[in-house]
This record gives sequence, C-alpha cells and structure tokens, in this order.
Amino acid sequence: MTRCRESARAEPLAGTAPAARWWWLIEVPGPWGRRAVEECHVPVVRQLPSTPERRVVLVRRPGRHPATDPQAPLRVWICGSLPHDPPPRVAVVDQHADLLDWPASGPTDGLARPDPQAPLLAVCTNSSRDLCCGLDGRALVGALTSAVTSSNDRVWECSHLGGHRFAPTALLVGDGLVYGRLDAAVAQSLIDSGPTPSTAGHLRGRSCLPPAAQAAEAWLLAQGAHPDPLTADCENVGDRLQVTFADMPPVWLAPETGTPRPASCGGEAETWSAWRVLGG
Repeated sequence: MTRCRESARAEPLAGTAPAARWWWLIEVPGPWGRRAVEECHVPVVRQLPSTPERRVVLVRRPGRHPATDPQAPLRVWICGSLPHDPPPRVAVVDQHADLLDWPASGPTDGLARPDPQAPLLAVCTNSSRDLCCGLDGRALVGALTSAVTSSNDRVWECSHLGGHRFAPTALLVGDGLVYGRLDAAVAQSLIDSGPTPSTAGHLRGRSCLPPAAQAAEAWLLAQGAHPDPLTADCENVGDRLQVTFADMPPVWLAPETGTPRPASCGGEAETWSAWRVLGG
C-alpha cells in the first residue's frame, strides 16, 4: 500500500491548518483510539466537541505510559492563536464537569495560570487514526527527544491535527501555527527560534485564519514580513482572491485543484483543492 504521505507530495501545504481560535491540550497518557477525543476513556473529554472557536486535542509525554484513572485530576493547557493572546496557561481540574462550563478561551476565575514549561511543540502520533502519523510522527519525536537541548523536553505527542497526508504534522503551541512535512532540523529550528522565513515552507497555516489568509500569511512570512493576522481581510476580485493585512501590500491568490489522492492511508482517492499564491 502506498502511504498517503507519498501520494500527496504535489499538494500544497499552505492553507490547510484546521480551524481553531483556541486550543485545549488535555493530558491523557496511555493508548488513544482512532477518534482519540470522541473515544477517550475520560468521560468528560468525550463531551468536549471541537469547533472553530476551540479545538480539543489529547497530549502525552513521549514514550509508553499506562492509562491514568479516568477520575484523576486533569491537566489542561489553554493556548491562543494570535500574537496578542496570553502565553499558554495550565489548569489542574479536579471536578471534570467544570470543563463543560468554560468558555473557549478558558476559565475566567484565575484557575488557569501561565506555564513556562507548557508543551512547546505538539507532534501528532495518532497511529490508530493514520499510519503516516504513527510512523513519521513518532520518528520525529524520537529524533527530537534524543537530542540534548534545554527545550526538547517540551516536545509532546498529540492526537489528530488533520492532514495525515502531511505527516509529520505539529502544532507550535502558543502561536496557533500548524506545520507539516517536518524533519528534525526544521522542527528543531521551530523549538529554538519559533517561526522564521526558513521554516515558512513547512507552515500549513495559523489556525484562526481562513484557508486563503493562512496561505497568504505563510507566503509573507517566507519573505521575512510579519503581518498582523488580526487585520487579515479577504476579497474576491473576479476569479482571484485578494488578501490584505495592515501596512502590507495585497497578496493575490487563485484556486487550484489537483489529481485525486487518498486523504489518509487506505482511504478513497479525492481531488484536492488549495489556494495558490500568485504574488504580492
């Protein structure tokens, strides 16, 4: 069987990040199912659907760890996707049902506190969901955690981020930036330096932006620009799309479709669509 990653090499990365204004990272050690959140052995997690305002993912330390008591306190990180958002905050939740009352941006009662040791790079290793994520994601985590640096202990495994065909995929926690087709060198650069022009070619997008704006921001970042994502504006002009950010020249894009390919290993072939950047 040809893995989905190999079949999708011609498909553009930019503009494929999942929609999420806020990210909730919930620590759940042990094995995960194909639908990790919906099948989680912690009952309350199954009641936390992902929406464009909030995406829920499970995280765990690299390696094998036994599943915890489903009634044990939960550690939850709340992470934004815009530069002005607070840094990742963590809350230890004793009463699981409290999570059902939180707004997407997290608790407002001071329960969540800034955590300088929060996960920094969350790499999808959800092998039950897709073979590429399991093989390539775990290989990347292994390479990063075997390196001796001050920050690599902040590399965590996570559940599905969408886009199995772009494995290894990862979330740069606190930035809301989702990456794909990573290798150890690029991932290490993200850990050490954050987003830079040299890593922009692996950027799928900022999760709070629509796909076209994701692609435009990635293109500008590759040029060394730093657009303000809060000011993104998309306008149809004929058969093209114009994306503008404050104090930046417009970026022009056109829709593009490609040869059918499976979106995941063993899946049916589907035609892909993307936004191709024409220039600024």
